[in-house]
Amino acid sequence: MKNLFTTALILTAAVTASFAQKDMCGADILLKREMAKNPQVAAQYEEFQRSVGEWQANKPAGFRQGEKYIIPVVVHVIHEGGSENISKAQIEDQIRILNERYRGENANRAITPAPFLAVAGELDIEFRLAKLDPLGNCTEGITRTFSHKTNSASDQNGVKDLIDWNCYQYFNVWVVKSIDVGQSGVIGYAQFPASGLCGTDGVVVDYRFFGSIGTASNAEGITLVHEAGHWLGLRHIWGDEICGTDGIDDTPNAREANYGVCINDFPYFPDTLCAGTDTINGEMMVNYMDYSGDQCETMFTQDQCDVMTFTLSGTNDNNGIRSSLWSQENQWATGTHDDYVETDCKPIADFIANKTFACTGVTINFDDNSYNGTVTSRSWSFPGGSPETSTIASPNVTYAAAGTYEVTLTVTGAGGEGTTTKTSYIHIADDAAQINASYTYFEDFESQSDFDNNWVVLNSDNTANKWEIAGNVTTPSGGGVLRVRNLGNTVTEIEEVISPSYNLSLLQSSVILKYNYSGATTTFLGDHTTPFEFTVDGDAFKVYYSTNCGQSWTQIPQLALSGENLINAGLYSASYVPNAQSIWSEKQTTLPAGAANAENVKFKFSYEVGSGYGNNFYLDAIRIENITGVEELNTMLGVQVYPNPSNGLTRISMNAPENGKLSLNLVDILGRTVASVYNGSVNAGEQVYNVDVNSIDAGIYFLQINYNDKTSAVKLIVQ
Repeated sequence: MKNLFTTALILTAAVTASFAQKDMCGADILLKREMAKNPQVAAQYEEFQRSVGEWQANKPAGFRQGEKYIIPVVVHVIHEGGSENISKAQIEDQIRILNERYRGENANRAITPAPFLAVAGELDIEFRLAKLDPLGNCTEGITRTFSHKTNSASDQNGVKDLIDWNCYQYFNVWVVKSIDVGQSGVIGYAQFPASGLCGTDGVVVDYRFFGSIGTASNAEGITLVHEAGHWLGLRHIWGDEICGTDGIDDTPNAREANYGVCINDFPYFPDTLCAGTDTINGEMMVNYMDYSGDQCETMFTQDQCDVMTFTLSGTNDNNGIRSSLWSQENQWATGTHDDYVETDCKPIADFIANKTFACTGVTINFDDNSYNGTVTSRSWSFPGGSPETSTIASPNVTYAAAGTYEVTLTVTGAGGEGTTTKTSYIHIADDAAQINASYTYFEDFESQSDFDNNWVVLNSDNTANKWEIAGNVTTPSGGGVLRVRNLGNTVTEIEEVISPSYNLSLLQSSVILKYNYSGATTTFLGDHTTPFEFTVDGDAFKVYYSTNCGQSWTQIPQLALSGENLINAGLYSASYVPNAQSIWSEKQTTLPAGAANAENVKFKFSYEVGSGYGNNFYLDAIRIENITGVEELNTMLGVQVYPNPSNGLTRISMNAPENGKLSLNLVDILGRTVASVYNGSVNAGEQVYNVDVNSIDAGIYFLQINYNDKTSAVKLIVQ
């Protein structure tokens, strides 16, 4: 029979590239996971399936023939400013493909093997980009949201929480950079009818497979066709199990998913046949609900179209699950009615910078990323920048002074004007470091104002789950502590905090970085049986350094934490708070050559949420010191400082093991000398010095000790 379809042979070369990897759908994975977690969802979906089966057995002839289904669509592009921020033209191309395939107007339908073409069906459906948003404002049916959640996107990582429109009015489609639902190779997934929340209802698609142009130039746009089939009630034709069933009569039983099986393979038979396999025509590898590949899939069957019709319409007595979408009322509400008069939309102002951290004088490029209408003019405002204003699409700006700056963009189009301001968006640092660490540097997070003035917290999702100073905690330093509220944080979220810049060039020999930490997990362990098994799901604490004011970062692998080391406090049922010194651990390493002795180095501390089973994580007592070590020199000298804290005269005593040189200086946390105590020669034996702190402002200071070219420091609190 292959000779009857020789025209299909021309497809062979074209499809070769598409079989380089197994591109998969994650809809069944999410369905099984949701049903296992939520018995109510399982009951709802099973009832829906029962209703479908009952209707199929008793459906009236010609049911709903002549009905046209207009489906309002909104495409949410989740991006980081790269090529995943796909064009409007690419989105419109995908909508065109969707409509052609569902209506049976695709060009390659003509080469469908004749036995399958005989049962091919069409659905009188039209997917239209919405023209009115949920508030009745003019829209092009496209939203754009900057978020790192575009990576490893899933319902669990909160990508849909970023933005969704009412599922009873709109078909929500999220376009993302990559998908992670626990199985590799997934390029799209859908929520089945009656199987989840309205806020997660819709389809997620990898940007490389959305449409057939732009970033999807090697695809044919079939991923959304496939996923929309799930959204309308269809299962995979192999029933998601070996020799399973999709419950549809005119799709022959299939053994499993068909990868790389194309029209020129007709009739195709797997090595082992299933009961009910069509022994004459083989498996229906051209069906959109298989995995054959974009160029090889050409059709839905008539019964599949009937099931989708049931999902849209219901019965004469009961409305379908998706019936509200295509109602006349909703067509007017979403601007998709045939008689709706389209107007020009007011553009939504948006922009992105190629860097948000830089040194003074470094050029930063800004790109107008506005959407929802054609921009005819624009006006930028860069307070503190040069230039301070601009009207071009991609201005270059420099900043002469260190600080944190906002940026404003106003755009104008035929439909009106849009403005957006991003506060605390650009962070500029001096070429000269903020802190001269000529002594040991010690950060114990006791001062909120010092933290606010010198540290930068990055919290991309703008929630309470971020790095912050916390009190009422038992800590190694006896004061404040840095905490990330990890309990309840979303999967794949990254919480970061950036230190001030340090001049380490004055430190002698090798330099070490130390910190103390305490972390825990929760009692909600999912499928895990011990509190430590969750760690394989990817939670991690990492430390980075930068010598170019944060433009680029290099990880220090020796300071990373994962696995059991990350949760040294074990299992806590509620929000974890350290209550004993014994549940703190220390981590340290010699700084790599790129950071040690650098004149301007910053450190970034990052907590990456993997599983979502983690609890709060705490950081304290960050120290930068010579490899000799504070404790070693202080122990050798027997240094004592008392009283401490002090509000008057403080006594400093030590024992010099040999004659030598000694300098004692009281310095603030920025390395500035506030009092010179002693500088000269000493003989071996006891040394006693007094320092009067009456005239010194209350705060945290360090007694810098330099003895025979070895340096240490002791913290002194002035009350």
